[in-house]
Amino acid sequence: MIKVDPGPYNDGYYHFSNDLDRYPDAVIYVVWSMRGPGKTYSFLRYCVDQKKKFIYMKRTNEDVNFICSSDKNQLISFDPSPFVPLNRDLGWNIKPQLIEKGVGAFYRCNDMGEPAGVPLGYILSLNKIKSIKGVDFSDCDFICLDEFIPQTHEIVRRSEGAALLDLYMTVARDREFRGRQALKLVLFANSEEISTPITNVLEIVDQMAELNFSERSYLYMEDRGILLHHITLEECPAAQANMKSGIAKVMQNTDWADKALGGKFANNDFSCVVKLPIKNMKPYIQLRYKRKNYYIYLRESDGMYYMTTSKSKDCIFSYDLDREASRKMFYSEHCRELQIETMEDHMYYLKYSMYDLIMHFKEIFKI
Repeated sequence: MIKVDPGPYNDGYYHFSNDLDRYPDAVIYVVWSMRGPGKTYSFLRYCVDQKKKFIYMKRTNEDVNFICSSDKNQLISFDPSPFVPLNRDLGWNIKPQLIEKGVGAFYRCNDMGEPAGVPLGYILSLNKIKSIKGVDFSDCDFICLDEFIPQTHEIVRRSEGAALLDLYMTVARDREFRGRQALKLVLFANSEEISTPITNVLEIVDQMAELNFSERSYLYMEDRGILLHHITLEECPAAQANMKSGIAKVMQNTDWADKALGGKFANNDFSCVVKLPIKNMKPYIQLRYKRKNYYIYLRESDGMYYMTTSKSKDCIFSYDLDREASRKMFYSEHCRELQIETMEDHMYYLKYSMYDLIMHFKEIFKI
């Protein structure tokens, strides 16, 4: 296969085109890491060098407006555009121009900072998706949502995962029917929180958790066309070198360092996620959620609970969480009790998504 990377593969940074070369049939690329491996830099460079039009996305209208707020007359040096390091390193003069609140475009500009030619790509906020459903973005080959995992202080809409997929369908239209390659969705983030509206709607939380704690960097879900890539320090020695000085040295061996510099999901509690035998346990509760069945077993000798996928027809209670009345009944009759059992180390789970479902039940279903 001919390599398409515009730069060297051994420069110590992440290269998006590596993922494209290795997994060309993937439709969704989910990439997370410590800070600093060059995810956005590599993606934007690839698109410009390969003349691939793209939609670069941020979460809010304010994010987009801020990126497009650089001084057009260059009277000040402040420029929050993601193209700043690329312009510096490659001699480009690509700048964002705001079209309206939450929508903009990236252009090559002349010395006066004025756009010259057609847009190289667009910039769009998640909040703006409802307003642009009739807009034709069919010339784009990529949608890239940067920082798809929100910071802990951000306010996030529960529906943003579904909104993102709606945008994908709007942009994709009938491109494959017309002989074009499938539209690629690229998700970049630092390791903040593994359970988000986007990871939940894609149903990849458990796979991300497993990959994050394995010794591997890649997990390709071939049947779904989803690539998960956890960028490790070993892959990016240039980023690893930055950990030996400054704030990285000061904060070593802290949760913040695990998250920001180690690429680990330090905000999540995985201590209750284990594999246990269900021998000598009795089936207790069956839950149906998103067309899947889960089973909670009870060991009466010591009051230990375990939630797994091992099937049983003899459960005492059964609830369909896809029905509002049934989920409210489960919450009233058992959920709060199981949360307490979990906090007291009397309940364990086969998968992290099961733990998330029980412990954050009220937030997931707005009860």
